Amino acid sequence: MPACPSGGVLVKVSSCSICSSDARMVINGHSGLVYPRILGHELSGVIDESQSELYKPGDRVQIYPGISCGRCSACRRGETRRCIALKTLGFSEDGGFAEYLALPATAVTTGGVNLVPENVTDEEAAMAEPLASCLNAQERAKVGQDDSVLIIGGGPLGLLHSRLSRLRGAQRVFIAEKDENRLKLASEHGRADRVIDTSIERLPQIIRDETGGRGVDVVILSSNSTSTANLLPLLADAGRLSLFASLSKETSSVWFDINHVHYRELEVTGSFGSTAVQNTAALKLISQGMTVADLITMRISLEDIAEAINYTLERKGLRAVINYNQ
Repeated sequence: MPACPSGGVLVKVSSCSICSSDARMVINGHSGLVYPRILGHELSGVIDESQSELYKPGDRVQIYPGISCGRCSACRRGETRRCIALKTLGFSEDGGFAEYLALPATAVTTGGVNLVPENVTDEEAAMAEPLASCLNAQERAKVGQDDSVLIIGGGPLGLLHSRLSRLRGAQRVFIAEKDENRLKLASEHGRADRVIDTSIERLPQIIRDETGGRGVDVVILSSNSTSTANLLPLLADAGRLSLFASLSKETSSVWFDINHVHYRELEVTGSFGSTAVQNTAALKLISQGMTVADLITMRISLEDIAEAINYTLERKGLRAVINYNQ
């Protein structure tokens, strides 16, 4: 049992979603891990003990995984993800795959603890963190009114991107996927105008046909198993490419003609994680009616976490969530 830090809170974890990065870290480790480590960074819970005036025992809360200093130039600009002293739950600090989680005072004072609205369940609240990552990517790529958006990858984050694109005013949304099971799930849950099976369909031709030869306004790379070599030609002039997913060493080094970006005024943006403000905004979107519960396709106890890790690695469904009261 961890102790409640001075000025901080002790949280009894209620739900913790399993990210594909969690599952990969179990197998391959991660450069950001400091061992020994409890993983898990998408979580909600109940305040068990508080040494902060902002929260009291019994408060239902959702946790932002980044613990920033609140003082450096990045923090003062609101870019908490770029904090020079950033600590991250599940990476450098113990995370949510545990019954209790101790959060220091800095996690509280920098916006890392959010009260969960009454109309949001614990497991829905745990989905706020991945939604916040999508929000970060789409804000950087300026997804907006009347855009056509192509999402590469039909996993849970790809489907969150599809729904968020709609919410931000996108006129048309396409999802490209090649995994048979994910294609079925994307058709059922993606809310896209078209789900494209790239194992048998030619993506460039379909995009040309669907957009009258213009191309899409935004491409969001939400898969780490896709080549990036041919993504820029899918864009319309002044289009934006969002590099949302991390890539393997084999696919991350990409060469392309810079003049292709120059003459067509294309933009390439990267995104990784989110800020505390975006995390709070994502929780608000869920409370306002953005549906995320149907993306949870496995609910399991902490004791059976190995089964959920394998479920995630093998892409058997969408999101697996540990419910601690199960």
